[in-house]
Amino acid sequence: MAEWVHYFNFGAGFSALTTALLGLLLALTAPFIQRWERWYFRTTFTMLLCYAAADLIAQASLSFLDPGFMWLSQAGIFLELLFSTMIIPLITAYLLHSSGESWRSSPLFLVVSVLWVLYAIVLVIAQFGEGIYSISADNRLILTGPFYNALVIPPILLMIINLLAIIRRRAALTHRQRQAFFIYTIIPLVSVLLQAVLFDLRIVVFGTSIATLAMFGFVLVDQTEAHVRQREEAARRQAQVMALQMRPHFIYNVMTSIYYLCAQDPKRAQQVTFDFTNYLRANFDAVAQESEVPFSKELEHTRAYLSVEQARLENALVVDIDCPHTAFRLPPLTLQPLVENAVKHGADPELPPLHVNITSKKEADCSIIMVEDTGPGFDEAPQADGTASALDNIRERLATHGSSLEISPRQRGGTVAIMRIPTKG
Repeated sequence: MAEWVHYFNFGAGFSALTTALLGLLLALTAPFIQRWERWYFRTTFTMLLCYAAADLIAQASLSFLDPGFMWLSQAGIFLELLFSTMIIPLITAYLLHSSGESWRSSPLFLVVSVLWVLYAIVLVIAQFGEGIYSISADNRLILTGPFYNALVIPPILLMIINLLAIIRRRAALTHRQRQAFFIYTIIPLVSVLLQAVLFDLRIVVFGTSIATLAMFGFVLVDQTEAHVRQREEAARRQAQVMALQMRPHFIYNVMTSIYYLCAQDPKRAQQVTFDFTNYLRANFDAVAQESEVPFSKELEHTRAYLSVEQARLENALVVDIDCPHTAFRLPPLTLQPLVENAVKHGADPELPPLHVNITSKKEADCSIIMVEDTGPGFDEAPQADGTASALDNIRERLATHGSSLEISPRQRGGTVAIMRIPTKG
């Protein structure tokens, strides 16, 4: 055998061993990967590790050991051929799982399992004769037995069956899942066909390791993106809940104020009704809003809310808005709930007036929104019913868009809340 063939074969074996170890480590530690997928890749990389180790044992014993160690060559080749095909039924089960089918009751999995068992029987029979493959007296592998094709055809047939199954179920898979399954099936299939012609080159072990790692990469990216989408959807739903969970006593108090204003000051009652309508419209618009909104729109929503509260609380609430910088976007329902928190925890007709200051400015890499109040400060502790506080909801919404919220005591009493919105583009 040419020297370059030895280098290629040992390189392929060590590459497969390294790939299996790396893949197994990633499968055990990767975040966001689901339980079924973690089990599948953990099992697959373990089998690939055994396959690569058996391949290296077979190569080393055939290349460097004397004929007295023929039994070691025989065992290495047997384990290599066994583990290389045990992965195929696993991919069938994973395909069925990804397609929403039960592999336990699937005729496809039954057919693949039966074919693999027949292959294993042929492989065991091959150890007791020279009809399929043999090891010569000088410890060389001979693959020219009259029934050698009986060992090659079953794996090829299994891979073709899996390929057809992937094509049939492609509509039930995500785009990346389709790519992963096709890569994992086509590369080993081509490798087996090439090795059936080029006996001396161990192409299959190299192709299988590359295909397995590529498949794992595609699945990991797919599940990471799914996790991100779920978090974004959770944040969006939380915003919807926040918009719909308007405090009943707040609505009751506003309507009561409007009722009395209708007799005392009809013009003011009309203005409060208009402001309250704008406030409600902005809340309901935010339910359907998934992307960021202009700061001017969020500020308009906040002004409508404060106008209603000032009409209700009269002299107990003093508001100062100084926002020269408005050319940026932010998640909806962030500024208004923050200001509402300040009013809710600080405004009381029996106490000194609550002063609320809202300012905005531009910094080098972000836009700053500051909300200051002179109240007693508000508690960030979890709610008694176990639900997240309003501040937690605001933080989560901001974090989803790469922004942040900082809360700190005000030097002269009260609270300072600072939102940082990174500059986009």
